[in-house]
Amino acid sequence: MSLSGIVPPHIGNLSSLTWLNMRNNNFHGSLPVQLVNLHRLKYIRLSFNSFFGEIPPWFGSFPRLQYLSLSYNNFTGEIPLDMFQGLPRLQVLYLATNRLSGKIPIGLFECKELQDISLAGNRLKGILPKEIGNLTILKTLQLHNNMIEGIPEQIGDLLNLETLSLSSNQLKGHLPSSIGNLTCLRILKLYNNFLTGIIPHQIGNLVNLEIFNIHSNMLKGHLPSFNNLTRLRTLQLFNNSLTGDIPITLGNLRDLQVLDISDNDLSGTLSSSKSSFLSSLANCTDLSFLSLGRNPSISGYLPSSMGNDLLVSLQYFYAWSCNISGNIPGEIGNLTDLVVLDLSDNNLVGSIPTTLTRLKHIQWLDLSSNFLSGPLQIEIGNWNVVEYVDFSGNHFSGAIPDKVCDRNNDLRYLAFSGNLLAGILPRSLINCGELIVFNVVDNKLSDTFPHWLGMLSKLRVLILRSNRFHGSIQSSIPTSFFSKLQIIDLSHNHFTGLLPTQFFQNLKALKKVEYRNGSYWYNVNVTVKGLELEFPITVRKPIFTTIDLSMNGFHGEIPEVVGELSLLQALNLSHNNLIGPIPPSFGNLVAVESLDLSFNKLTGKIPSQLTNLTFLAVLKFQNNNLVGPIPHGKQFDTFDNDSYGGNWGLCGFPLSKQCSNDERLAKDEEGNGNGIAFIWKVAVMGYGCGMVLGISMAYIVFTTGKPQWLLRMIEKDLQNKVSSWFQKKRN
Repeated sequence: MSLSGIVPPHIGNLSSLTWLNMRNNNFHGSLPVQLVNLHRLKYIRLSFNSFFGEIPPWFGSFPRLQYLSLSYNNFTGEIPLDMFQGLPRLQVLYLATNRLSGKIPIGLFECKELQDISLAGNRLKGILPKEIGNLTILKTLQLHNNMIEGIPEQIGDLLNLETLSLSSNQLKGHLPSSIGNLTCLRILKLYNNFLTGIIPHQIGNLVNLEIFNIHSNMLKGHLPSFNNLTRLRTLQLFNNSLTGDIPITLGNLRDLQVLDISDNDLSGTLSSSKSSFLSSLANCTDLSFLSLGRNPSISGYLPSSMGNDLLVSLQYFYAWSCNISGNIPGEIGNLTDLVVLDLSDNNLVGSIPTTLTRLKHIQWLDLSSNFLSGPLQIEIGNWNVVEYVDFSGNHFSGAIPDKVCDRNNDLRYLAFSGNLLAGILPRSLINCGELIVFNVVDNKLSDTFPHWLGMLSKLRVLILRSNRFHGSIQSSIPTSFFSKLQIIDLSHNHFTGLLPTQFFQNLKALKKVEYRNGSYWYNVNVTVKGLELEFPITVRKPIFTTIDLSMNGFHGEIPEVVGELSLLQALNLSHNNLIGPIPPSFGNLVAVESLDLSFNKLTGKIPSQLTNLTFLAVLKFQNNNLVGPIPHGKQFDTFDNDSYGGNWGLCGFPLSKQCSNDERLAKDEEGNGNGIAFIWKVAVMGYGCGMVLGISMAYIVFTTGKPQWLLRMIEKDLQNKVSSWFQKKRN
């Protein structure tokens, strides 16, 4: 139903009412105290509404109440301490997904007829009280997504418990061995906590367990025996510090569908031998998800039995960052249900078997960072639903296959970087209408600028760095081309001619923030501030925007329109043959953090408008023909001599050469007449040091963890700042 408004007080006149179900409406406000008159109520279900305020303590006035659900509302405050003293018959309590805080009241555990409890998705804290052991007929306990810190030994007294979910809390210490008493348990979820120690061997007593998820903790030691867990369907142990050999007895879990042991320090040898844990999984005929990734002590080779009698139902296979060697067996092409195949960062050799073309359902293929070689004799265009393809960091030679996109498909990420590929870019790329990232850095490709890629209306990242591209960038291209580009790297090629004014004008995504819901991210490497850094790039909101045209043969003046790219964070035009002045419009690059114009033939003064660039952390103007006083104030007071070396006509701080009186006077007149407002009104004391620290932190974080929370935080911050700037500009 779609009823709305507040609950009328006169509902309390229905004194004979035993069942009150107002679920899934649009009621709001607080609950009327007149409900306390309904002493005969056995069932109250008010979930999925917009009630707010504290839970009234008079809920304890229903002595016959068996079922109480207030989930998915906006209740706040603590759960009333004495609420449960008057609910002796309560069997079901659902208070999930509110904003409740404080500790779980001890009185709750006096309701000894309770069978189902869900307090998930709140802000409850503290150690789970030992009185939990009083609820001996409890079947379901869901406390995930809170701030609970510990599990008492008395958890082992809940002998009828079937579901225990304590994931995404702040659990610390060891998992109590008494948990092995819960022989009725079917679902055990303890992931995303801070549990330490080992997985107790008593877990092997849980003979009815179907789902065991304890990933993302701080567990150590060897895996316990899971031999008795014959009903186990899901086993997720990833992102811990588990060690030792992967037991071949995992193959006894014949009902296993999901096995994820990635991000540990487990060891094992892959082979066709029966002593190989991978071969033992032939018994798990329903296994659809297998992840071994980032266990560097897993070695050996992929057996040819894969796709024959081994892993025949597999849909997701992750084996990245192990120590797997040998060839990719052709039989892997028999795994026709594969959706994801990730063998990146291993020691694989040989060529890619053409049988991979049979993988009609493949969406994600990552073979990067291996030692694969030979020509790419595989038609990517035959994969109709593929979204992500990465062949980077190998020794592939020859040309990129002609039929990359035979027809429109879902390909979003395509990378051939770090190989020995030659020839030209295949024109079939025009058919990749969903393409977002295209990366061919560090090959031997020889072609002109692919202006026709501008037809790809969703393209956001174009990286052609370190190849043999040549010629000029067309000055006349349709205004709709390249409108979404946010990262452009054409450096270390043989491009010539003038910098393309129309190309810069088309870069609408570097001028205006887009606000859209939903996103997913890829990683790209860009060179900025003298370092090659890896940045996660979201589809709709990038964490970094850059243009790098360095190490080419561009000549002529820098177009004024470059100054319109207000969302640009790094600009590198160094090592070209550019002449003329630095455009004063560069003062509008309000988001720029790195500006490199070094090793050109630029002349004139450094525009005072550049002092508006309050995010600027790296400045490189060296080896040009610039003259006059160096602007001072704001970020310009943080740069040293190295930023200006080789410009013999420059003077003033930080150089030792002092400016003459005439130069000072000209500078003062320029400063008084520029009329440029300080656009970014932010209080950032010592911002230069802070910016360098921030970029250093980003490098460390993004090359190790790439946490989504930080991406969202930075993206939101950037959007807020740019939105504020546009608002002030309109005013």
